[in-house]
Amino acid sequence: MIEILPIKVLRDEDANIFGKLNVFLGKLSRLDVPVADGIVVTPPVLHLKTTLEHFDFGDKELFEQSLSLVKKEIEKTPVPEILEKESKGHDNFLVNSEKIKGVRKLWLVLLYCWINQIKDRLWKDGFYIGITENLAPQVVIFTKKPDSFGLIFYEPELDETIIDSKSGQLLPLESRKLDEMVQLANKRLLIPHKYEWILDNGIKLTKVLPYTPGIQENTPDVSTFHLGGGVEDSSRLHLSGEHTRSAVKVFLDLSTGLTVDDANGVFISSEKIFDLNKPQTSFEELIFKLVECGTTFSPSPVLVKLADMSEGMGKIRGTLRLLHQKSLLDPLCEAILFARNKKDLINIHVVIPFVRGVNELMQIKRELAVKKLMRKNSLQQWLEIAVPENIINLDEYLITGIDGVVLNLDELSAHFAGYDHNSQDVSFYKHEVSGLLKFLEDGIKLMHKSKIPFIAQGSLCLNPVVLEFLVEKGVYGIVAERYEAPAAHDLLHQAEKRMILNRSS
Repeated sequence: MIEILPIKVLRDEDANIFGKLNVFLGKLSRLDVPVADGIVVTPPVLHLKTTLEHFDFGDKELFEQSLSLVKKEIEKTPVPEILEKESKGHDNFLVNSEKIKGVRKLWLVLLYCWINQIKDRLWKDGFYIGITENLAPQVVIFTKKPDSFGLIFYEPELDETIIDSKSGQLLPLESRKLDEMVQLANKRLLIPHKYEWILDNGIKLTKVLPYTPGIQENTPDVSTFHLGGGVEDSSRLHLSGEHTRSAVKVFLDLSTGLTVDDANGVFISSEKIFDLNKPQTSFEELIFKLVECGTTFSPSPVLVKLADMSEGMGKIRGTLRLLHQKSLLDPLCEAILFARNKKDLINIHVVIPFVRGVNELMQIKRELAVKKLMRKNSLQQWLEIAVPENIINLDEYLITGIDGVVLNLDELSAHFAGYDHNSQDVSFYKHEVSGLLKFLEDGIKLMHKSKIPFIAQGSLCLNPVVLEFLVEKGVYGIVAERYEAPAAHDLLHQAEKRMILNRSS
């Protein structure tokens, strides 16, 4: 009826029956990577096939009704003897991030997993012969008292390990150990994967999942913690899916990916959308993004950074390039004007990118005024600060007239310390932030004195040391990726709480 093997005995020859990824999990358990004790269970193909044959799935209107009847019929299936035998001595299980108590409940959950796979196939292709074949075998983990479990993967583009905690909490030391474990697992399997994990008398891996290179745009809204730096100094983290509100605003970076409907504001880097090689199609994509975000998040601010098309440190980029390349500046202005004037989305504002001097700022402001994007009550002009010169001469920039400042911490850190923040070979310099924070203090004081709000952008924002500094210095908001937002709210809330406690003590 079904076949079962312990995870630790799975080998390459078992891949056709028990799945290649499950075989990888067995391989890791034999290569000094901590893997939880458990079994892999194959579906009862024949039983599912004979059950489905009694029902009509051809009529869409009867689809759900028929499926409900299938579930009731399936529930009558007795627990297989082999499952009772292999799970003997265990009463608590984990299947697909769901805690289960009792073998009978375990069997029902496994059946529902396979029924849901069949349901997806029915919706996609309708009923066909062989619909019950090649269903995914299920991993069953034996547990005692799990403190936490979730998902983890390494994102090379961010040079960060991202943890999604489905339940419970992790200490910083445990997060670091989990990070090291994933790095080792990726080395053992030669290519990166995603992994499910559990904290149950030690941290162990429970499942291997496929990984697609690039930023995970399809990652659900989960709480994440980036193990970039300062982890040992951070407090205990709450990593559940429910995020806490914070006084500091969170601006979602929606330059790529889908729009969601829960944020204090939006930040869009237009260079990630507009492409000079595809001017017409990318122009239409930019307009669609502006209208979508402006409508969805109204009346919250949508900050649109003019394109900073960089070719590396020291190259022509940012505002200088905008001033000398009309084919770049004109479409951006036209898209913003269309969204603001034709769609009445006056919550869309402009961010001026990568300025190397006050003269550049004055020139771009004149160009924007000519294109009817001058600064006024309904249109704010924010300035991106990305080089140390901006901080040193901040008083002169403020005199020209700006409504807010975006601190690009990654760029500031790179130019301040003299390294390329996009190079992984010197990425460790990202975590040496003490000098940068001291350098920013006077500029932040001047912004407060001038009543100019500032927000922070970059991967350094969620560094615990940097985050506490920003909260203490009165940052208005931080820019976070869509999947970072729940963790950002939670970390900000904790930083605010610690600041209040420190001041009251």
